[in-house]
Amino acid sequence: MSDQGVQSRLRGLMRAGGDRAGLRRMLVVAATIFVVFSVAAPQAFLSIDNFQYVALSSPEIVLISLAMSLAMLTAGIDLSVVAVANLSAIAAAQVMGSWSSSPWGTAAGVAAALGVALACGLANAWLIARCGIPPILATLGSSQLFAGLSLVWSGGAVVKGFPPEFTRFALTTFAGIPSLFWTMAGVAVLVAWLVGGTRLGFRMRMVGDNPQAADFSGIDRARVLVWTYVLSAGLAGVAGLVISSRASGANSQYGASYVLLAIVVAVLAGVDPDGGRITVVGVVIAVVTIQMLGSGLLALQGSSHVVNIAQGLLLIGMVLFNTWGPRAVDHLRSRKVPLS
Repeated sequence: MSDQGVQSRLRGLMRAGGDRAGLRRMLVVAATIFVVFSVAAPQAFLSIDNFQYVALSSPEIVLISLAMSLAMLTAGIDLSVVAVANLSAIAAAQVMGSWSSSPWGTAAGVAAALGVALACGLANAWLIARCGIPPILATLGSSQLFAGLSLVWSGGAVVKGFPPEFTRFALTTFAGIPSLFWTMAGVAVLVAWLVGGTRLGFRMRMVGDNPQAADFSGIDRARVLVWTYVLSAGLAGVAGLVISSRASGANSQYGASYVLLAIVVAVLAGVDPDGGRITVVGVVIAVVTIQMLGSGLLALQGSSHVVNIAQGLLLIGMVLFNTWGPRAVDHLRSRKVPLS
């Protein structure tokens, strides 16, 4: 079968339901949470400050979740995304601090952050695609390596070498929406185009959905995996820049819980852990939903522990629904029981 024929069939399969069904479920959950907290705590939840908080705290989680989702698209996982983000942020801080008197200091720091991130991605890709180490083991080990490098480079302290124009960017808005959110939206559009409109994106889906079919169609799996983990690390590097701009510093220990959160977001968004399916819009909606859930509970005077419990219940509920919902529908249809 030609590459075009396989691509046409796969696109038809994706249009047939998986991604759209998961996206619809996520939209229903988001709308439900919004309505519940709008009624329960209207003054706090519907305030401009709350919406600004959600918009400002979401970008870094979206970017890290997209990095994780790209790896999951190829039936892998990248446990090093947060460590890469922190190492990239520290690289940016060190370079910007050293170039503080130069008008090119900010640009040099951004380039350094992305360069470090891509180098980390190449290291992961070499371990996975060339050495044949399972992604979960390779990225678990590299995560510890990158975290250790971050700790040594920063001396265990928060690095504060960012110029004012870099940290002020996190405080600026456009049309009332934080600039960091617009930055995340632009990156998300590029990722959506990559996975849905390019040959590389098609091959990533093929490798994740059916590796044997990918081999038969002449796809170089190793090369696809190299691109996947380099791009995943690149997204983590952008996340590191976003984090450091918002926090006005870089820390080797920042975002320790983000790895698990990124997996939660990917599952909620409908990304298939077995590979072959991704929805970028779903990732964005899932993050906003989780942030709305947290801000709504805080508006009701709930503690951070209550927020964690609620997020865990949300994940379990969505997984159970995704697992048993289609089976229940098929069972009802097989018995010819009307659904209405």
